[in-house]
Amino acid sequence: MASLDTAAVAALLREYGQRAALRGGNPYRAKAYIRAADSLSALAEPLDQMIAQGRLREIPGVGDVIADIIIRLHANGTHPYLEAMRQEIPASVLEMLSVWGLRPDKVLKLYRELGITSLAELETAAREDRIKGVKGLGAALQTKILRNIELSRAGAGRLHIHRAAALLENAQTMLRQAHPELSRITPAGDFRRGCELIGDLAIVALAPTLERGQVVLRGGGTLAVHLADATHYGAALLSATGSRVHLDTLCAVARNRGMTLTPQGLKRSRTIIAAKTEEEIYATLDLPFIPPELREGLVGRHRYPGNYGEGDAGARLPIFWSRRSFQVGALRRRPFSQ
Repeated sequence: MASLDTAAVAALLREYGQRAALRGGNPYRAKAYIRAADSLSALAEPLDQMIAQGRLREIPGVGDVIADIIIRLHANGTHPYLEAMRQEIPASVLEMLSVWGLRPDKVLKLYRELGITSLAELETAAREDRIKGVKGLGAALQTKILRNIELSRAGAGRLHIHRAAALLENAQTMLRQAHPELSRITPAGDFRRGCELIGDLAIVALAPTLERGQVVLRGGGTLAVHLADATHYGAALLSATGSRVHLDTLCAVARNRGMTLTPQGLKRSRTIIAAKTEEEIYATLDLPFIPPELREGLVGRHRYPGNYGEGDAGARLPIFWSRRSFQVGALRRRPFSQ
């Protein structure tokens, strides 16, 4: 069979760690597998390239044992020990490990004593008051499950900011080692905006020899490396930082001023007029620089008095303080009358 990509191998290694945790034994070993899976997801280079070069041990948390497991998973799509563990517990049971505060031993008890095999069944059992009567579980755990289950769903597939910080730091170190010509290597995405839960791992770097304005590299996991030359670095950083709502608002402001904001920069007609720095882009839009932490959602809201099309009057819209006046940061059909 064809070898697996980085994301698939990371998912299998995470499953390996989760099943090892449910089996009992050394809990630190199971956590080591999961942390190594996180590190794989944040690789700045293709996994098959690192395997071919014998460099797996450069990945944080990957020693000889885990490196051997990764090689087997990559080549075969499975591992004998993983297949043995799959015979013991259904895959859906692993969902319950996502509930904050629910330890593997408790998940195993819920499965063996109550026959609970999924997150949905766990929530039903908790609402039906069936958990508190089981010895070793109790009312406190049942309450905790109900409180944390929605939080776990909302945070599915995301990393806590502290874990993301470590992964991005490791990714930057490996990127510098592999590509010493890169400079101004900066974390972007959710992390730069200060989100508590990180869904996208992104880095922006200045590549002085880049022939094109921007290139996005992916190692096969969740990390995206945005390379830009000096002329387009600010536009790349702004685009990679987000949020989508903030960028959409800036695009609307640009349209109102006869410009277009693209990932390559701020354009008037087909000519890029601002792209070197974020500050330059905001200034050209006649806006003050907005720190990344304030770009998570709408900067503000205002009751627009009604210069939109049919059905838009009175809509709540994002606002900005312009250098000259108070502006509504959304597309409108004619200038705001002050």
